[in-house]
Amino acid sequence: MEKPKRSYYLPGKLVAAFDKESSKSGYVKEKVVAASMLNFLESGPDARSKMFDRLDTFLRGKGKA
Repeated sequence: MEKPKRSYYLPGKLVAAFDKESSKSGYVKEKVVAASMLNFLESGPDARSKMFDRLDTFLRGKGKA
């Protein structure tokens, strides 16, 4: 089965961490992505803002002061 190509940018650090954690825990990557998307879509504006802040902190290595 050929997987569709992504039309968006994924930071390498995030993809590597996702692959490592998914493999370590024995999860199916597509199901983890689907659950994450559902969590994001069902969240409110404040929760989404916090998610983006956490992503920025993860990618940059430190929080905004």
